Amino acid sequence: MKIIDIEKIFNKLSLQVRSTSHNYGWLTVNGKKILRIPYSHGRGDLPEKIMHKIRGQLKLSEKDFKNLITCPLTYEGYLEILKRKGLID
Repeated sequence: MKIIDIEKIFNKLSLQVRSTSHNYGWLTVNGKKILRIPYSHGRGDLPEKIMHKIRGQLKLSEKDFKNLITCPLTYEGYLEILKRKGLID
């Protein structure tokens, strides 16, 4: 997976991105910051270790993360997953 793919995921999930020495995506629901996902500037492929970390920060199973990447999982579906996990109301 490339960094541009992560940026597409961030856009899909409407994460607010802030750039400093790293990029940060914030998931905000009803004005409340729920999750913060950092990723580095750079090019090329992301190591599997980093992808695993991003998946964990998004609070997704491997199956749900793959669905997010391949597009069946929508923003609304993602919020439903977070609701089931008790992370949002």
